[in-house]
Amino acid sequence: ITFDRPVTDRAAAEATVGVRTAPAVSGKYYWTSDTELRWRPHEFWPAGTAVTVWAGGAEHTFRTGDAVVSTYDDATHEVTVTRNGEVVRVMKASAGRDTYPTYNGTYYNGWRAREVHMDSSTWGLSRAAGGYDTVVQDGVRLSYDGIFVHSAPWSVADQGVRNVSHGCINLSPEDAAWYYDNTRNGDPFIVVNGPGKHFGAFDGQGDWNY
Repeated sequence: ITFDRPVTDRAAAEATVGVRTAPAVSGKYYWTSDTELRWRPHEFWPAGTAVTVWAGGAEHTFRTGDAVVSTYDDATHEVTVTRNGEVVRVMKASAGRDTYPTYNGTYYNGWRAREVHMDSSTWGLSRAAGGYDTVVQDGVRLSYDGIFVHSAPWSVADQGVRNVSHGCINLSPEDAAWYYDNTRNGDPFIVVNGPGKHFGAFDGQGDWNY
C-alpha cells in the first residue's frame, strides 16, 4: 500500500488497512519506506487461499493458485520445483561464480520476458573487464539488482557441475522455457548452500527476508 505522504505514526496507518484470508493465514506488516506498507504471510501462501485486502475505502479480493516453490541447491547445482508439495521437475543449473556469488535466501519471480537485454555496464562492469552485453531467452527476474533465471546455452556443460555466471541462475534452453511457462510471478525461489551472503530485504523483491 502506497501513501501519498510520509507516515509518521505507522501503527495508526496500519489500523486503517486490513487483510482477511480463508483459510486463516497469519502474517505481518512491514514498511519498505516512509510511504510504502506491505503485508505478507509468515509462511508461503497455501494453495487456493482467498484473500481480501482493504484500504482507504477500497477493497480487493483475489485467490492464490497452486503453491509452486523452486529451490536452487548450490551443493548439487540443481533447481527443484514443487507444485503443492510434489516434485514436478529437477533441472541442472549454474549460479554465480566465486567473484559474483548468488546470495542465499528467498527470492520470488518478478518481471519476465521472452527476450531480455542484459548489459553489465549498467552496474559498472565493462566488457573489457569480463562483462557482457547480450540478449537472453526466457528471462524471469528474481531481484531488482539484476538476478534472473534464464536460458544459457553457452553454459550447459557447466550446469549441474559448477558456477560460472555473474549471479544469475543459468538453465538449458529447454529448462528455461519450461520454467518460464510453468511458474508465475510471485512464486518463491529459494537459494541454499551457496557461498554468497544472505539476500537482503533491502531489495525490491526481498519481501520474504523481512
